[in-house]
Amino acid sequence: MFCTNCGNQVADGLSFCPNCGTKLAAPSNAQPVIPQEPVPQAPIQQQAPIQQQAPIPQQPVGQPAAAAVVKKPLDKKQIKKIGIIAGAAVAAVGAIVGVVSLISSGGSSDNTLFKDGLVKFCSDGDYGYLNKKGEIAISPQYDSAENFSDGLACVTTMVSDGYRSGYINEKGETVIDFQYEEASNFKDGIAEVVVGDYAGFIDKKGKYIINPQYKEDEIVYIGYNMFLIQDTSGDYWSLCNKKGKKISETRFDEPDNEYIICPLFNETWGNTDVKQDWKTIPLKTETGKYCYINSKGKEVISAQYDYASLFCDGIAVVGVKDGDYNMKYGYINKKGEYIINPQFDSAENFVEGIAPVAVRLDGSRKYGYIDKKGNYTVNPQYDSASVFQNGVAIVSVYSQKKDKDRYGIINKKGKVICEPQYDWISFGEDKKRLIFELNDKYGYLDYKGEVAIPNQYKYASSFYSDGYAVVKVTDDKWSLINSKGEQVWNNMFDGIG
Repeated sequence: MFCTNCGNQVADGLSFCPNCGTKLAAPSNAQPVIPQEPVPQAPIQQQAPIQQQAPIPQQPVGQPAAAAVVKKPLDKKQIKKIGIIAGAAVAAVGAIVGVVSLISSGGSSDNTLFKDGLVKFCSDGDYGYLNKKGEIAISPQYDSAENFSDGLACVTTMVSDGYRSGYINEKGETVIDFQYEEASNFKDGIAEVVVGDYAGFIDKKGKYIINPQYKEDEIVYIGYNMFLIQDTSGDYWSLCNKKGKKISETRFDEPDNEYIICPLFNETWGNTDVKQDWKTIPLKTETGKYCYINSKGKEVISAQYDYASLFCDGIAVVGVKDGDYNMKYGYINKKGEYIINPQFDSAENFVEGIAPVAVRLDGSRKYGYIDKKGNYTVNPQYDSASVFQNGVAIVSVYSQKKDKDRYGIINKKGKVICEPQYDWISFGEDKKRLIFELNDKYGYLDYKGEVAIPNQYKYASSFYSDGYAVVKVTDDKWSLINSKGEQVWNNMFDGIG
């Protein structure tokens, strides 16, 4: 879809345009992409049926939009726009919509606003970096900039033959020259770069790990020095090491960022406390079925699922087709054994021992919560439901009067802590504040559901793990606040973060 303000194309599922910050229309409740050719169902182990609850009156379904990180294009007009991502980065890693999917070794992720003590800002269309005191550490001089990662930041500027990207250190010194048409931040000491029409990967010294020899959509980095590379025939993808040598005989399908790196809840609800296993990776094979590989590329669970998430607390969500198109979701252990048979229309990972699931009642999808035995702890009754964080979850109920979902908060017993009354709610990285929207203004709640900071901002990010949030104070100025709602700096800027 396209932003109505700046006209930039953005990925489906975003709440805000990453180039200008404009709020986007919320999409309908999307389902995972399902291949259109019939695929035989995987055999299902027998299990006692889940306890059924009494039907509940139905209402139309709604769900908030997801947050993601989108690679900025190098169009001059779009580069000059001020971008701030809606919500802090997700707990494990954000999905980059484009060439490269990044999985950080061990699943670690820096959810702070200040990376290596600095944060990018925008002034009169140029980008630089501020320190925690709000002082200019690197003067605004770049046409585009990313925050620091692995001690380096990817920045873009005009050179003799057009816009080129390179890398600087925290002192603003150029470490890798401006020579790439496109470039990504470093992760695991590796960054993707584009030279001409071809993509390759470099180390932090600028030395090529993989020479630019593949089209941008022919190679994907999936972590642990493993790459998916498209075969020259274009019919399948191979799992290779950084030398381009095959490390698996399995033929894989075109990688899908959503399925490779993101459990469902991470795309919608923000940060969560969850023990994710980033060393057991789901990949879609040539047959259209998902298998699991380990960090050395060895297949540890055979290809048998039509959908597969990462493991969280030793349990993963998997989906199998019910007929040609409808997907049913269940849960498996690390042996690939079903602990809860596929029976749900939607399912998310277990967090704090509870998982949100959806079933269809009287023709409408309703969300409730189950424990690890498959028993309902909260009956299906909500139009959307998050995982739990700090003992609370975000739920929504469709309002016929407002003709849209209203969001509130419940505890693990299903008790309503905050009545569904807000246009949107999301967790924060600091685990102290939840961001909410009401009447096009943004504020913050505490975990008791009480307003901690009134909705007074034109836009606001979630709180980052270092205790800061970025807020839009006027139509074109942004500032920084702490968890008390106090403005940290006297100065305001055209863009922060």
